Amino acid sequence: MVGVICLLIIDSIRDLSAASTPEGGIGRYSLFKDLLFLSVAAIIVYFSVGFYKKIHFGTELNYQQLFNGSPLPMYVMTKDTLQFLAVNDAMVKLYGFTEAEFLRMTAFDIRPSEERGRVKAFLDEFGELTNDSGRWLHQKKNGDCFFVQITFHYIPLIEKGAYLVMITDIDKSINDEKKISDLLHLYETVNRATNDVIWDYNIVTDELTWMQGYFETYGYTKESSANSFWAMQKIHPDDRDYVQEEFKRVLDHKRKDWSAEYRYICADGTVKYIRDRGYVIFSPAGEPVRMIGALQDIDKQKKFEQQLLSQNEQLKEIAWIHSHQVRRPLSNILGLIALIKGSEVENDELRQLIDLLAVSSRELDDAVILINREAMEGTA
Repeated sequence: MVGVICLLIIDSIRDLSAASTPEGGIGRYSLFKDLLFLSVAAIIVYFSVGFYKKIHFGTELNYQQLFNGSPLPMYVMTKDTLQFLAVNDAMVKLYGFTEAEFLRMTAFDIRPSEERGRVKAFLDEFGELTNDSGRWLHQKKNGDCFFVQITFHYIPLIEKGAYLVMITDIDKSINDEKKISDLLHLYETVNRATNDVIWDYNIVTDELTWMQGYFETYGYTKESSANSFWAMQKIHPDDRDYVQEEFKRVLDHKRKDWSAEYRYICADGTVKYIRDRGYVIFSPAGEPVRMIGALQDIDKQKKFEQQLLSQNEQLKEIAWIHSHQVRRPLSNILGLIALIKGSEVENDELRQLIDLLAVSSRELDDAVILINREAMEGTA
């Protein structure tokens, strides 16, 4: 563009020289205007090109800084051979290879051998159709394998095409999910052995999830079971307020666990005694966000305890009645002994027998009084 303008300026100067006669004054004026216009245009074009180059260089520099300074591992690879063209510092830190080593490698070299064929097949089929390739297994320089999430973008501007790839290390999340799955499996195994029903309550969203055993134990279906924990519709009405207040107290005081015993209404209308225990999980900010607990059926145990208490009350009543029935004739015996001892008894052997009878009667009376006292204290 600048060259064309220069040619036009030279041509105008030549025309201006040819029009240097007196008759060419008007022509000289016209050519002078053209020359001035072309000169100004040339200057504008020159500075515009320079400004464009400066902006382009600044934009390229910004992109380079964003690429190198990204906290997420990123790399650029060719479309056909998957050869690394560029890697950022986060890639070097995560995988353990140097930048020079990366530039001699391909994307296959950071994957276990069993994953390499799958990568090529995926890119051939979906490389230009999607930006998310899901979970993959990668390998570090020291041989450790770990799971990553990959997001990539096709770059058609580079010769033969290339991919810009961003890596997210999700290995810890995968391992945490596996641990949670193993724990839930363990809980379900314990549930089958102990009749405990595991529940998971999301405090933030008020969503309650029942694990295996709930529907079989209490007869409800998934459709008839409300997810809201606070509704507590299946708790016996006489116990509901107490349970709600206790649960609210746990959250308000940010206690780590809670425990309560109450009556639970089954699907067929029968009532069971249960023991409910939960452990509170807190957010990094210290707020309760989740609770995991166990619902234990203690109906047989509770009814057995009630039966024992009832039998105990009956035994106390029997002991009290027997003590009074025994003490009444015993009091008569003691009274008769006192009368006999008050009369004149000349036989020494008979007097001794009466004394022994009096001692034995008082001991028996003390034993009856003790039984009666313990029975009364047990009742209280």
